[in-house]
Amino acid sequence: ARVMAVIFSRAMATAAPVGRSIPGARRLPARSGAPRAAAARTRDTLLATTKNVRNRGRSATRLAATADDIDPPPRDYTGELRLPTEPVVENVVVLPAMLFPQDEVLLPGSTQVLHLYEARFLALLDEVIEKSGGLFAHITFDTSDVDNGDGSSRVGLRLNPVASLVRVEEIVREDVGAKVVIVGESRVAMIDVVESEPYVRAKCVAIPTMGADGTLAYKPSDEETAEVEALTEFIATAMDDIVRLVDRLLTDATSETNADGDPGSTTTADSLWDLSNITSEIEWGHAEVGNLRRAMGWVEGPQIGLDDLWEKKGQEKNAPVQMDAANWLKPVSDEKVTHSELQRAERLSFACLQVAPTSSDSDLRKLASCRKVALSTSYGLMDRLKLGQIVLDEQRNALRAKVALKSVFGGSGASAGNENGAMDMDGGVGGGR
Repeated sequence: ARVMAVIFSRAMATAAPVGRSIPGARRLPARSGAPRAAAARTRDTLLATTKNVRNRGRSATRLAATADDIDPPPRDYTGELRLPTEPVVENVVVLPAMLFPQDEVLLPGSTQVLHLYEARFLALLDEVIEKSGGLFAHITFDTSDVDNGDGSSRVGLRLNPVASLVRVEEIVREDVGAKVVIVGESRVAMIDVVESEPYVRAKCVAIPTMGADGTLAYKPSDEETAEVEALTEFIATAMDDIVRLVDRLLTDATSETNADGDPGSTTTADSLWDLSNITSEIEWGHAEVGNLRRAMGWVEGPQIGLDDLWEKKGQEKNAPVQMDAANWLKPVSDEKVTHSELQRAERLSFACLQVAPTSSDSDLRKLASCRKVALSTSYGLMDRLKLGQIVLDEQRNALRAKVALKSVFGGSGASAGNENGAMDMDGGVGGGR
């Protein structure tokens, strides 16, 4: 009875089949020791890669999560708990994986540019192109001390068992390596690491997503559905408002003429959100592309999950799937993409957590904390939507204030910025942080 009570209270939050504990999910009693044991095995397995990962080049400014991560309060659930009549089959797929610090979560709907130049990462890219349909796992880690048993310790990695499944969208070959644009598509649970050299390969399973009327484990009540619809409408409106405010803040009404009589540069709304040359802005390491308009477009795109890759592999589940053959965006060109209200709400709950232009350091730390919560399976759709509501409302209010300053003092957005009179222009529209 106690187990069923806990499962009932967390069913919608975890979106997991009843009787199964997703690795990393908190407050679920079933198989609670398995994730910890897997994490310990992973940590020890990857000791040899610690130095290389920690020394990898990365963007100069990045989100920094703090210890006071946002923790949504418990809530009551009024929907229907679903008990499967037969065991739920999990499709295990071995994926190549890249590791990132724990404060660099890439949620579904977010975009990142990587400059890969080490031989091991170029080998990973080859596997992604030729064997895994252009998909790989984006795994975050933190460092920890491992006891050697003789009183000494060494530094190891502890991997987050919940990762993002990312899709390679563009590859630009360079004289040194390649620049790769990746997009988060869905979440996966990492259940084991099978290789750590030359790069990580891990067994993963898909984390269930929303269906037309809920998850495999939980059907929301009419009251909960109405609340989801209200939050979804708020978030969609707020995202539209923020895009318009950014346009007003960072675009020039007219071109200016410099001292030599030549026309000055003009930033238009179209050029502000244009990502056609985004790879040229990243020299080394990697950087996130915080682009809310792009994220809104992703919400209306096709659902791409690990089970889709499993199906493309056919009966021979180790069969390679080439990236071009996968053709993940074909449903868009065929105009066959449809989402239920709950499915669209779930996609919005991830996509709305984008870096806003002119964000302060405290804003970025809070956003990093929200993203860690959103990636976790310990919280559900309603929790993410409410986090998105808070983040977007704060971003919208801050942008409104800066637009008001611009209208009072005139000039471009750069004259209405921080205490030094300069606007932080790298907050995530074109280049991102």
